[in-house]
Amino acid sequence: MLFCELTAEEFEQHVNENFSHYTQSRVHYNYKRSHHEPVYLLGVKENGRVIASCLLTSARAFKMFNYFYSHRGPVMDYDNRALVDFFFTELSRYLRKRKGLFVLVDPHIIVNYRNHEGEVIQSNNLEPLIAQMDRLGYHHKGFTVGYSMSSQARWLSVLHIDGKTEDQLLKEMEYKTRRNIKKTEEMGVKVRDLSIEETDKFFRLFQMAEDKHGFTFRDYDYFVRMQKTYGDQCRLVLSYIDLNDYIGRLEEEHRVKAAELQASRDKLAENPDYRKLKNKTQELEKAVSSVQKKIDDAKQLKETDGEILELASALYIHNEHELYYLSSGSNPKYNQFMGPYNMMWEMIKYAKSLNLKTYNFYGVSGVFTEDAEDYGVLKFKKGFNAVVEEYVGDFEKPLRPLFYRLYKMKK
Repeated sequence: MLFCELTAEEFEQHVNENFSHYTQSRVHYNYKRSHHEPVYLLGVKENGRVIASCLLTSARAFKMFNYFYSHRGPVMDYDNRALVDFFFTELSRYLRKRKGLFVLVDPHIIVNYRNHEGEVIQSNNLEPLIAQMDRLGYHHKGFTVGYSMSSQARWLSVLHIDGKTEDQLLKEMEYKTRRNIKKTEEMGVKVRDLSIEETDKFFRLFQMAEDKHGFTFRDYDYFVRMQKTYGDQCRLVLSYIDLNDYIGRLEEEHRVKAAELQASRDKLAENPDYRKLKNKTQELEKAVSSVQKKIDDAKQLKETDGEILELASALYIHNEHELYYLSSGSNPKYNQFMGPYNMMWEMIKYAKSLNLKTYNFYGVSGVFTEDAEDYGVLKFKKGFNAVVEEYVGDFEKPLRPLFYRLYKMKK
């Protein structure tokens, strides 16, 4: 085996052929290089073939040293113990030569698959791997729960779409989710792409989510940068409704219901004691009244808020394996139009069109009780028949133990 720096082409081929995260990608590497940020492509070859690859970034630490990080890397077969030993031993040597203070990795390794009640449905025994990493000096930072600004999400909600038709995917969703998707289609809710110049439309909705959940996550420039970095692999989408179209649909529904009501009244006049017909007429009267109220409300909303309502928006990125639903926001004032349901379903179909294996709803907290901070989000994702993938988490190795301890004390 040979530990070496990889060309962009070698790295790209390996991560495309092996299940990997979007951050382990050539486009990420190209962006870092174009902005003169330190980035490394490292790997292992055997008989001239790449069998492990890794994108690492670095930043200054303690002025004279560097901190190294691989987001969801390295990409390799972790069941190959000899390869794991060789890669991480050689990685430590490589980074020490480059003034490394410590290195952090969070591999794309799943310890448990769970349902959205937190019950384990499939488990992988990672104790031997964790013990091996510990012997190599890469200490496991624990099975954490919750969200953190200092580490990546360890719990992700993922829908497996490989080998399933759209009809199958719909059928496997919860009834409420299927019903809400159908309602959005009946109301005429649509999705369109936002250009990079329209990022403000997304960001306004994203800030509403921040206000609702009481957090501050990313600034406007971050989302512009993500679009520039990932280019065609990135989509910023907007779920919206045209009230003129919506009112037209309601008026047509009202015309049909009113005709049915009149026909029922005519029959009831001929058969005044027919209880079943009387009940039907009363139900139709309620239905006509309900549709009329929706028309009146929609016209009033059009007067105050305009013809086009921006319901929800989200940033998506995909690689050869997954479509990632990364950041989003919605306007709670327009919850009745259920924009997020329509957006999710349209993007699931988009992932199918790309022949991807999974639709990744991304992070959940790992807390499954009703008092969880993200319980509403958890229930929403559960409705699409997603599973929770629990990752192994972070491994950290001090490369210069004395200075590392001083660094930690200072922090």
